[in-house]
Amino acid sequence: DNFLKAMEIEIAELESHNTCTVMNKADMPDGANLLPSTWAFRIKQNADESICEYKVRFCTRGDKQIADVDYFESYAPVVSWSTVRMLLNLAIQNDWYTRQIDFSNAFVQADIEEDVYLTLPAMFKDGNSKEDQVLKLNKTLYGLVQAPRAWYFHLLEGFDKLGFKPTVNEPGVFTGHGIVVVCW
Repeated sequence: DNFLKAMEIEIAELESHNTCTVMNKADMPDGANLLPSTWAFRIKQNADESICEYKVRFCTRGDKQIADVDYFESYAPVVSWSTVRMLLNLAIQNDWYTRQIDFSNAFVQADIEEDVYLTLPAMFKDGNSKEDQVLKLNKTLYGLVQAPRAWYFHLLEGFDKLGFKPTVNEPGVFTGHGIVVVCW
């Protein structure tokens, strides 16, 4: 029951971001690749090992993607751990205020450039999934090869609007308004 509730929450989140569109399989373009969809289940625990959350993520099998069909670029800059350690060390030495945040369903906030199609999973659209229906993605999804790259550029655009710029040597570090933001 806990996982079913978590699945309903995940579906509502995907629908609120207009992540995908249900369409007839017959309307897929010739030569399009149909990727399998899957559910990832996880039980999150507190420090005392008590259960704090039943987590469900709707994903796709990115290992089934075909280069130059399902994606064209996959590189996403990632901050190095030595930079993270250095900045945390500076924060401690200088008594800087630090804060950590997590983006809920980060990848599904980024638009997708390619046409990607998925099998319709159980429990989607009130459980009325049919064999002749597929999902066309409007946003990236966990498991896609290009999802981290799309998320980075979505983040870059958002930070730019707020007046933050990526550093030259570490594009995962943004500065502006006397603030340093490290993204990993």
